[in-house]
Amino acid sequence: MWPLGFPTRLLLRGTAGARLVLERNGSKITTFYPGDFSMKRISLCLFLIVAIGVMNHAQAQFRTPDVAWGLSLGGAQGDNSGSDKWVMQYRGFLQVDVMHDYLVGQVGLGFTELYAPNVYSSATGMADVRLLFSPFSLPNLNPYVYGGFGVSKALSGNGNDVLAMIPLGVGIQTRLSRGILLQINGGYALSLSDQLDGRVRPDNDLNSVTNAKQDGFYGFTVGVAFSLGSGYDASADLKNKDVTDAEARRVKELADAQAQRVKEQADNEARMVKMQADAEAQRVKALADAEARRLAGQKGHDTDTVFVFTQGKTIILRGVNFEFNKAAITNESDRILWRAYRAMMVNPEVQVVITGHTDNVGGTEFNQGLSLERAQTVRNWLVQKGIASNRMRTVGRGENETVASNETDEGRAENRRIEFYVQK
Repeated sequence: MWPLGFPTRLLLRGTAGARLVLERNGSKITTFYPGDFSMKRISLCLFLIVAIGVMNHAQAQFRTPDVAWGLSLGGAQGDNSGSDKWVMQYRGFLQVDVMHDYLVGQVGLGFTELYAPNVYSSATGMADVRLLFSPFSLPNLNPYVYGGFGVSKALSGNGNDVLAMIPLGVGIQTRLSRGILLQINGGYALSLSDQLDGRVRPDNDLNSVTNAKQDGFYGFTVGVAFSLGSGYDASADLKNKDVTDAEARRVKELADAQAQRVKEQADNEARMVKMQADAEAQRVKALADAEARRLAGQKGHDTDTVFVFTQGKTIILRGVNFEFNKAAITNESDRILWRAYRAMMVNPEVQVVITGHTDNVGGTEFNQGLSLERAQTVRNWLVQKGIASNRMRTVGRGENETVASNETDEGRAENRRIEFYVQK
């Protein structure tokens, strides 16, 4: 039994009256008897076997084993008389990869019993050396042509003792599994004499291939080969031997060029983003400067002074005022807030805690909430102008942290304030 890619198998059944049986999933597909090997049925058999092998085994690029041994069987028909019949033939072989999958050598031993009713019968053993040449290979198939030299020896019957033979033909190999090949071939074995059947040909009985007085036989075989070497190393399959060093370098150059183009495109995009961000920052700063100059012209105050941020230092935003008992900023507070904005813009790494304070007018709980709301109002003003919100945190202290007496109007005005604590 030879597996042809589970669940298909090829069986040789019987001795006398042997027959080939092709089965799949336990069901017989067809049966071939030696006495009934028409070319139509042979073609059907080959087609079924190849189709099954290809469908069941989608593998990587085909690679010939370094060393393999195999067994095959099939049919043979003598080209020695007008009534030669199809008979069984058998062959065992040892295979060696000679030249990077393109050229394979085989040494084989075979047997067949050529037969023509009432004319001759010759049990013949054969030994030959073949070279298999593969001009190309497909992912699942390795087609080849073969030729070689061998000898035949008559073991019984009419054939002569030892004769020179030339085997010629075509075939394919396909992978069944890791380390196992299916091999199918068909061809002609030409004898260099007309004594293969022990008979001398008449002058009008010429060989169908050479048109000379020579014997021979047609044949086909189906077999399996088992790898003995490293030809099916999965890592080796990753490298296609058809790719030359120059082609490999070309592929690498193309890949490097593509990677360089991608890098340059990313760098250009990063530069564009930075340029746009810088332009936006300059635009916002220009607006801030213009607004500060406008306010300076209205109020007569110097707005060029920028707050100096020192980590751990507290800056009081004097002049930031709110409506009575509310968190709404008065118009005159914009001048100070723009100065705070400019300081935050020129120190983009600075993070601050904005703290709100009140006087003691009103309840303690009310003042606590009001101080937090006023700090949040200042933060929102800066966020609207473009300062990142994650750079500012707000706290309300209510009336708890005074800097002056709440007994006078001047003292209460000092206590109603906004502070920036430079955290970072």
